[in-house]
Amino acid sequence: MTITPALRVGAASGVLALALAGCSASDGEVVNGGWSYTTAFGNTVTLDEAPQALVVDAYSAAALWDYGIRPAGVYGYGLSNGLGLGTADPSTMTVVGTDATFGTETAASLGADLVVGYSSEEDPTSWIWWDSAQAQQINAVAPFLGIDPSSTLDTTLDQYRSLAEALGGDTEGPAIEEQRAAYEDAKERVRRAVTAAPDLTVLPLNASADGVYLGTPELTVLGLLSELGVRLAGPPTDGPWATVSWENVAQYPADIVLEYPASREVLASAPVYGSLPGVEAGQVVDWDDKRPNTYAEYADWLTRFAETVERSTKVT
Repeated sequence: MTITPALRVGAASGVLALALAGCSASDGEVVNGGWSYTTAFGNTVTLDEAPQALVVDAYSAAALWDYGIRPAGVYGYGLSNGLGLGTADPSTMTVVGTDATFGTETAASLGADLVVGYSSEEDPTSWIWWDSAQAQQINAVAPFLGIDPSSTLDTTLDQYRSLAEALGGDTEGPAIEEQRAAYEDAKERVRRAVTAAPDLTVLPLNASADGVYLGTPELTVLGLLSELGVRLAGPPTDGPWATVSWENVAQYPADIVLEYPASREVLASAPVYGSLPGVEAGQVVDWDDKRPNTYAEYADWLTRFAETVERSTKVT
């Protein structure tokens, strides 16, 4: 791992400065040359020294990149198609694995001393998509540090900001502060737009050859929209997705349709999709529950969503 020179000189010195300044429970600490970090799950990852060779999943690469963190290796979903990487440059990182695969030998050859990725409370020492045996093999190469993506978007962004700070990244520079301000402004614009048009409903749609899926507020991005006052259409469900048939999609009329980019080919070939009121009115905007977790990315998307709300009319 490297830190962009213009942002911060030396990961170890950056983390040491943080330790001397005092850290919260979720910050990294350097004590007698060692390094530790307490995750959002409450478990603490401890190293003999500040990590120098970081291996991260694609979503974490995107989230840490804007802070100047340059991982040695990258793996996971969102890597093959590049959609999970945001502005991160894959040519500067060694691909350790794609989708659910992970090359332990490749990680070891990089001298990996920390692996970062999405995790869950069930086992915060494992990436969400690994089984226990695979997780044990990887932890034998380098400790795993988990990010909790199931919380609110603001909390997820805070987790990456905290980790970047502990790794010596620049978390308070002008560029980052400008991105954070743009993100807050975009949220407020959505809130104002929804307040001005409280009757508009929004349908978060995804589809594949196997079925049609409607997103729910359990997905981080839709949870944020709900917090901002957006009325989401769809059946009640306890999970992040509700599975419906094309015949039943019309039961959930919506003025605005959120179109999942990966499902565009399927949607284009579905006659029902073209007949949805929001689609017929051209009131459509893209969405993705795995959008890179950066202030800049969400500032851009929320602004486009707000623009869609502002120009939309009631058609249901």
